[in-house]
Amino acid sequence: MITRRSLFSAAASVAAAGSITGFSGTTHPGAPVRDAAQDANSLAMARRILLTDESYNDLTLHYLRLLTGKTPLRAAHGRDVLVVGAGVAGMVCARLLRAAGHRVRVLEANRNRVGGRVKTFRGEVWQDPRLRAEAGAMRIPSSHALTLALADRLGVARRPFHLVDTDPTPDLTSGDSRIVYTSWTGETFSTGTRPPYAAPPALGSRLIHVNGQTVTKAVYAADPRPVNKSFGWDSGQTSAAALDQALATARSYTQTRNPDGTWSDKPIEERVDGMARLLHDLDGYSLRRYLTDIAHWDEPQIQAVGTLENLTSRLSYGFLHSALDAVDINPAVTYFEFTGGTDALTTALAQDLSIEQDRVVTKVVLEPSGRVTVLAAPETGPEDEACAGAIGTPVHEYRADAVVLAVPFAALRHVDFDPLLPYGKRRAINELHHDTAHKVLLEFTERWWEWDEDTWRSRTGDAYRPAPHGAAQPAVGGGCVSDEACRFVYFPSHPSDQGAPGGVVLAAYNWAEDAMRFDALAPDDRHTEALDHLAALYGDRIRQFATHRSVSQSWLRNRWALGEAVIETPGQLTTLGPHVATPVDGRLYFAGDHCQPRYHAWIAGAVASGVEAALQVNSGA
Repeated sequence: MITRRSLFSAAASVAAAGSITGFSGTTHPGAPVRDAAQDANSLAMARRILLTDESYNDLTLHYLRLLTGKTPLRAAHGRDVLVVGAGVAGMVCARLLRAAGHRVRVLEANRNRVGGRVKTFRGEVWQDPRLRAEAGAMRIPSSHALTLALADRLGVARRPFHLVDTDPTPDLTSGDSRIVYTSWTGETFSTGTRPPYAAPPALGSRLIHVNGQTVTKAVYAADPRPVNKSFGWDSGQTSAAALDQALATARSYTQTRNPDGTWSDKPIEERVDGMARLLHDLDGYSLRRYLTDIAHWDEPQIQAVGTLENLTSRLSYGFLHSALDAVDINPAVTYFEFTGGTDALTTALAQDLSIEQDRVVTKVVLEPSGRVTVLAAPETGPEDEACAGAIGTPVHEYRADAVVLAVPFAALRHVDFDPLLPYGKRRAINELHHDTAHKVLLEFTERWWEWDEDTWRSRTGDAYRPAPHGAAQPAVGGGCVSDEACRFVYFPSHPSDQGAPGGVVLAAYNWAEDAMRFDALAPDDRHTEALDHLAALYGDRIRQFATHRSVSQSWLRNRWALGEAVIETPGQLTTLGPHVATPVDGRLYFAGDHCQPRYHAWIAGAVASGVEAALQVNSGA
């Protein structure tokens, strides 16, 4: 199983040759010809992925100390700083710069909220206003120390998020459990007061529904062959084990296999070298090409594992992102959620910041005087779906010594820059691939997913009908996988919110092409399809508890996000990646999860990039 710091390897056939241009050579038959410029890009991106620098310092450790005040940032000379975007990256950057002694203002396009792609549906959205559910970020791996340390510093409570279902036991909190980060320097950083959290045993009662078959995950784990054969893949190996094995053919780039079969990180110098070689050799590979050319999978195996492990919609994307996601979204990893909703983090970040909302930046001018002028217009419509209302005429003008653009590159395509940005930066803004994600959330008056059949009988009386796919088991958390339009379903990880008898189910969670199929539907049609799919899995008996107060979130149709996150296509990481976070003229800086290639689409990426941008502004880089 891939561990939290596994960062892959070379195929077994790859052997090191002599050292040239910054990192050692390769004999991988499919690798491109060595080129000095490309080598430099691979090495630069390797350092960014591993969060280190040319001196092999541990930047994660440094950032943790900055975020928690153990190593305060100090300004030699205060600057007037304008931060554009009140998402996690922008607000982290603004808080650090303000504490350092700079004069900081934040502009946010959204007139109704801050937080960017951290968005919690709550209150009047639901029939029971005590309920809440996440439109965006919903889980934090325990390995994401930057996010968890920041939350602890801000006093934001957390509790376990159960990626796999478990018994609804009384003690599922452990929210202040200790998080320990161990650096390659031998130093450690810890936050939290209780012993590290250990996830309870998985039940495996949630469902797999593919090719007309419906089984529990426990049944599949015990005997995968019947489900696998429905794809034409005659194997007794689980999809997760097969994926681990396929990725293991690349792990020796940065790790060494131990005699017991586990893996250990190589020394940091060798890891940087290995990651640079991996990028040189495989950044041009899509996930599909990697699985066929390196792992030697046939099409039935690709379809089986892709369907069960949520890879099919991203097979054409760059290999590395899916490989990194396999580290973070993994049943062996423990997760947390923020007790009051994920927006509890962004609400805490916004405290005491000077944030002007309803400010849509339309133009950025680098003045000959050395100052920066920013023009902004009022927002004239909602953030989602219809995107009604044209952006108004700019009526707000701001001047600053430095501007941090903490918004997605997809949004920067609609901003005019004078003079033009450097060519590499323009290419990155114009060409980086932004993926999409879609959620459909359904409210129920009762938490039927936590019931056994006896409870069903007592609650429904004469109307009782048996479950269509085996007796119900009481469980919290976890989710179902399907090959139908609603690819993934997730259930709440805790028995109730503020004593509410009902709850909200993430009834459809889709990425990429799967998400686009929902983006095109009318909201009512999305909700109907999601409820129908859930009823097909658990029986029409669940319909009696549906309130029909449902919401959906299309990040592609959000006018300020314009997509879920950057997910590079083959080759983009090394050709465009080096230009993404590079400052311009010591006056323009860039932040967001798209600027941190290790953590695209995660809060940790926004946090890390916000810290990096603050350091750049503070030093005048």
